[in-house]
Amino acid sequence: MNATGAGHPRVSRVLVERYLDRLRRRRRWRRLAVTVTVFLAVLALTGYSILWHTKAFDVRSTSVSGVKVLTRQQVLAAAAIPAHAPVAAVDTGAAKARLMALPRVKDAWVERSLPHTIAITVVERTPAAALPQPDGSYQIVDPDGVVFDTAATASVLPPHLPVIHLEQFADPAPKDRAATVAGALAALRALSPALRARVLAVSATGPYAITLTLTASKAKQKSVTVLWGGADQPDLKARILTALIGNDSAHYDLSAPAAPAYS
Repeated sequence: MNATGAGHPRVSRVLVERYLDRLRRRRRWRRLAVTVTVFLAVLALTGYSILWHTKAFDVRSTSVSGVKVLTRQQVLAAAAIPAHAPVAAVDTGAAKARLMALPRVKDAWVERSLPHTIAITVVERTPAAALPQPDGSYQIVDPDGVVFDTAATASVLPPHLPVIHLEQFADPAPKDRAATVAGALAALRALSPALRARVLAVSATGPYAITLTLTASKAKQKSVTVLWGGADQPDLKARILTALIGNDSAHYDLSAPAAPAYS
């Protein structure tokens, strides 16, 4: 009993010492974790202060790429990047929104490039067709039918630019007009070069009523009218027209390509 009883205190002290040693190690790790956390926080605060509140990384140059018709000065004026502001503080989203307000800009990117540069890239809209206006001027639209420029007269239109007449357009809603213009452009793109060269005019009274006027197939004709219909299946319609045009008819109806007609 005495021997067994004498052994208990020694076992207890070992357990206590191990427990105390674990506590000491935990305290050391806690102190280390707190020290590292404070160091990282100070480092982050210092970095934030340097990037956002000093001129160590300020805007000293702004690069512009992608311009074709727009000038670099026009892009810079629209972006309104503040000179000598901290690069990190430049609101790239707001700068992009200002660039997108330019009618000719289709897309834009504004990126920070440390230490001292803001890089601007723009994609300009390209002219795809002209829309005659009542006052004799023309609206210039891109392949999506978006109006982005004007021309005072036909003489100043870009060369070989198709003219699309929106005659008695039933619904003046911009989205419907854009769909109609896009459908007319799709029709022109689908035509073979030989047929496209014969196109005299493109007209539409709505997105599903696009008409092409071609040069005459024979001497007694004044012209050839092709009722294209909507923007659907342009390649199929173009193939059908190529196959039927040899009939020398004056009127072709491709609005329902599964059942084309001519007379």
